[in-house]
Amino acid sequence: MSAVEDVRNALQDFLTPELRELKARLDAVERQVQKLDGAMQDQFQQAERRAQQRHEDTMFVLRQGLEVRSLAERLAAVEEKLRATH
Repeated sequence: MSAVEDVRNALQDFLTPELRELKARLDAVERQVQKLDGAMQDQFQQAERRAQQRHEDTMFVLRQGLEVRSLAERLAAVEEKLRATH
């Protein structure tokens, strides 16, 4: 064997297991990141649904308030006409 082959073999003997270990650790970290990303996406979607529901509830209350106001104004107008005719 030549010195170059000896060095190459020594590097392969040392680096190959190290690279495999690093790859395994990187794969584990990537799985954790994907799991976290999925959990965050779920939380964002839930928050979006809650915000949408709050918006719809608020708009319903506002519409109801406007309808009541409109009815009150119409009733006041009718009452005013009744007073004017009596």
